[in-house]
Amino acid sequence: MLSFLLHADDRIFCLINSHHTPFFDWLFSTITWLGNGWVIAPLLLFIAFIKIPKRNLAVFITVATIGIVGSSLTNSYIKDQTQRPRPLLHFATKSPDSSLSCRTGYTVHIVGPKLFQRSFPSGHSNTAFCAAALVAFMFGNWFWLAFFPAILVAYSRVYMGVHFPLDTLGGAIVGIVFMVLTLFIYNLLVRRTHDSK
Repeated sequence: MLSFLLHADDRIFCLINSHHTPFFDWLFSTITWLGNGWVIAPLLLFIAFIKIPKRNLAVFITVATIGIVGSSLTNSYIKDQTQRPRPLLHFATKSPDSSLSCRTGYTVHIVGPKLFQRSFPSGHSNTAFCAAALVAFMFGNWFWLAFFPAILVAYSRVYMGVHFPLDTLGGAIVGIVFMVLTLFIYNLLVRRTHDSK
């Protein structure tokens, strides 16, 4: 099963990474910034100030911060434990006759810095899906569209040659799980606060 997943991961990576143009290099190197915490945090604060009642704002910001930081730390811990090579190192060190190869001598298309280690799971995808899940599950309606830029961030990491598809999926799952737990705690605290009044 693992062999099949890694084989599919290689193939999908090459399919995405091998189709590139200068315009898409620029586009996805811009989109990938949406996976940075310093970009996400102001957006989340802006939405929170608009949508969250003032009496619940402090609780929401505290719980959301703990959830995002916890997700990020968990993501980093998994990276340290798995130490999966990045695509650049992975394809450079594979033997030509490997059954997992996309094709012999595949050259990874890199946009931005060359990274070699700690590939799984993707930190950018983790942050993007944390934010998307937070606003989508919290507010519903058109906020579900927040998953669209998160998916684009995940795609950009593969396009730019720094992550495999499974890396981005792993980051997304960690982020979503933490946000579900975060919102459960938030709702519990809000309910208790209201019940005590």
